[in-house]
Amino acid sequence: MKRLPFLLTLALLAWIPCRGQEAASTQQKNGERATASQQKDSYQAKAEARLRELKRNIDDLNAKASKQSSEARKEFDRKIADLDRQRASVQKQLDKLKASSQQAWHDMKPNLEAAMKNLEAAYQRAAADFKK
Repeated sequence: MKRLPFLLTLALLAWIPCRGQEAASTQQKNGERATASQQKDSYQAKAEARLRELKRNIDDLNAKASKQSSEARKEFDRKIADLDRQRASVQKQLDKLKASSQQAWHDMKPNLEAAMKNLEAAYQRAAADFKK
């Protein structure tokens, strides 16, 4: 009977560090979630800024193209319509990324990046054609 308090004390001392480890593990997981959330938010903000810049560039190109002859204007209208379709597609992907979970956005990021690069390249080609 005299050993019972001693054994209970030993058990309690062994249990306390385990509780501390559980709390530290929980804090680490919460910190990782916060970091992942910050990464997603940061990427999302950068992607939105890139898309807004491209939209402004496309709108500027459209304004310049409106001053062209009717034959040239038809060609630029087609190119600008293609750019608008691509931009809308990128916007849909970005909207899906906004609504995605922390895990899923990592899977969506490469496709969004590729679509954004394709849109930027298409804009560059259209702008170069306009300068000709």
